[in-house]
Formats: sequence, structure tokens, C-alpha cells
Amino acid sequence: MAIGNSKSTIDDGADKAYLSIPDSEVVVPIAIDSFLRKKLKDQTLIDCEDSVKEFAKCTEDKFLSVIWECKEAQQKMKDCLQAHTTPERLMELKREWINQKKKILYEKKMRDEQLNK
Repeated sequence: MAIGNSKSTIDDGADKAYLSIPDSEVVVPIAIDSFLRKKLKDQTLIDCEDSVKEFAKCTEDKFLSVIWECKEAQQKMKDCLQAHTTPERLMELKREWINQKKKILYEKKMRDEQLNK
């Protein structure tokens, strides 16, 4: 799950020194938090596409009867959405973003150190 398209001079597989930067040096702005929540929602809708479509199809041409006629499809959709929209998944996205930010900070620090030599 890539969050951005920024190019890096550090090889992800070989050099993880940027992870030594403490989390306290990286602040997740509210706008980024909102973006990550929307990304989680969008991914969840993709992951649960079948159950969402099944519920939507069930509700076609129904009004009040949707309550009892589509209860099973609604529960299936609800279960899927809840299973995919978890605090753990949101934290995974935040962790990715934080690690990307750490990488950028680390690269800047390395460039600054080389310029000051």
C-alpha cells in the first residue's frame, strides 16, 4: 500500500536506518489523518464490493420491506465493512505514512551532513 509517489534515494530492502528516527519527530497532520481514513474507507468498499452490491441489488424496488427482506444481505455487508474498517488497519496506514516521512527526514539529514562536510 503505497501512500505517495515520492522517489527515494534509499533502497527499501537494504537500508532501514531511517526507522531509527523517533516517532515523536513525525507529526501526523489532521489533513493526513483524514486522508488516511478516507483511503481506508475506499479500500474497504473495494474489499467488500460483492456484499455491498448484493445488498444494493436486494434493496432495488423495495421501500419498507427492505427492513426484513434484505436483513441477511445487510448483515453480511455490515460484517464485512466492520471487519475491514478496524483501528489496526488504520494504524497500518498511519505507520506506512510515518515511515515514509521518517525516510524523507533521514534523507534530508544525510544530505545536510554531506553538505556540511
